[in-house]
Amino acid sequence: MGEFFPLELENWLVYLFIWARLMGIVFLFPFFNYHGIPMVLRIWLSLVIALLIFLSMEGRPDLDFRGPLEMVLFLGKEVLTGLALGYLVTLMFSIFLNAGQMADLKAGLMLSGVFDPQFGSQVTFMGNFYYLLALAFFLTLNGHHYFLQALADSYIIIPIEGPFMEQAGVAGVIRLFADMFALAFKLVAPIIIILMILDIALGLIAKTVPQVHVFILGLPLKITFSMLLLAMLLPVFGTVWEGLIGDFTQSLMQFMQGW
Repeated sequence: MGEFFPLELENWLVYLFIWARLMGIVFLFPFFNYHGIPMVLRIWLSLVIALLIFLSMEGRPDLDFRGPLEMVLFLGKEVLTGLALGYLVTLMFSIFLNAGQMADLKAGLMLSGVFDPQFGSQVTFMGNFYYLLALAFFLTLNGHHYFLQALADSYIIIPIEGPFMEQAGVAGVIRLFADMFALAFKLVAPIIIILMILDIALGLIAKTVPQVHVFILGLPLKITFSMLLLAMLLPVFGTVWEGLIGDFTQSLMQFMQGW
């Protein structure tokens, strides 16, 4: 257990490096990257978490720099490390946003998109619903506790005095990107498959009964089917998403170990 003596310069140096990494993480974390949250609150929160991590550290890192330039380079490395870890957490939540937008694209709800200042782009109805529901599940499952634990472990797995990302870490990021898009498709695969079957049925109706205006009936019918399927699958989401969040936590730890 560490102790913080305000008069010791070495304590402030270690605390500065811990805070530099946390700044990158807090500024990209989904709960705090909303533009409506004041910048002062984000800085204050990162300062408090940095102090708690400093006090819980078993050993003090050996920060022996040859000069101010090397210290600035290591400080920039910590900021980039925090941004990389924060981006990976944001990427995990973007799975649900992309999954909802895939369903909206197939259901014809892309025109329902509205501009969301949090993402800086248009977000569709199901995409926003999936994203907010994932955040609610994350808090319900005490995911923020696991996240704080992963933050504290990151200073052990990725030490402050260690090098920046190696080749294995870059390969891990690419693998995570591929896994995220695959998981996003798996989340909405039932809705997409049912809507594809509905498209085939409407095409057969258009061939056999030309008097039926399938283009007029198809859009409201697909929207209705997508809403019904969402209501039917909603009770299952809790179990599935709990496993997804657990798998991503393990992937994040494996990524940090391969850093």
